[in-house]
Amino acid sequence: MNTVLHGPIPDLTISQIAIPDGALYVILTLISGIFWTLAYINIIYRGFKDKTAGMPLLVLGLNISWEFLFAFAGPPFLSADSYYAIAGQTVVQRAMDCMWFLFDCVIVYLKFKYGRDEYHKALPGFGEKLFKPYLCLIIFLSFLGVYTISVELNDHQGAYAAYLQNIFISSLYVQMLYRKGSTDGQSMYIAILKFFGTVAPSAMGAITCMLAYGISVGDFLKPAFMPLMKFLVIGCMIFDVTYIVLLYRQFKHEGKNPWTRKPLVTE
Repeated sequence: MNTVLHGPIPDLTISQIAIPDGALYVILTLISGIFWTLAYINIIYRGFKDKTAGMPLLVLGLNISWEFLFAFAGPPFLSADSYYAIAGQTVVQRAMDCMWFLFDCVIVYLKFKYGRDEYHKALPGFGEKLFKPYLCLIIFLSFLGVYTISVELNDHQGAYAAYLQNIFISSLYVQMLYRKGSTDGQSMYIAILKFFGTVAPSAMGAITCMLAYGISVGDFLKPAFMPLMKFLVIGCMIFDVTYIVLLYRQFKHEGKNPWTRKPLVTE
């Protein structure tokens, strides 16, 4: 136990890690991306179907900011020497970031179109006068937050910014479910895909540390090795599982099949 807790800690930080270009890492990146891509498609589908925005406002602000920055804030859009060039991801990952950014633009449209009513119910008058300025403010502050975190931590992969915002994302989905008091704009498939969308890149990060950077399993599991990242990953998973359970129960409470949304047959 003393060896694990107090032995030498591998000298490796997030800022030093880059995902290699090998076939294995391309496959892992694609697997990771597929889950979030399917989650986005389901969120957009349910948004148009239920006439609502199935993504909390702060989540939307953080997502669209992260995806814009790590898709476009680097070569060939910005010179590598530019102070504002922070994106250092693989070509495959940045291509997915571009696609997700476009998905987020659609969700922004849904939020502008339907989000006003959601806030008006909670704060009468707010939705009519202040919702659009508030939405723009949230996106602006989210952009600054993602950018400054990445610059401060020298994180060209966007890992810390991604998982810090994922803590908010996962917890805010729970809060959104309680605020709405219904399953509108939500589905079990979105919840599960979102969970695996977080787990998959976490597994890829662990595999990269071990295979590409020679970190042993024992060293990787030491509590002092990247403790913040481990906390963020585990915290996201706890919130995601909590949301899955609560959403399932809400479907049952509404008398709907959680997987088909059809009324439950009662004898």
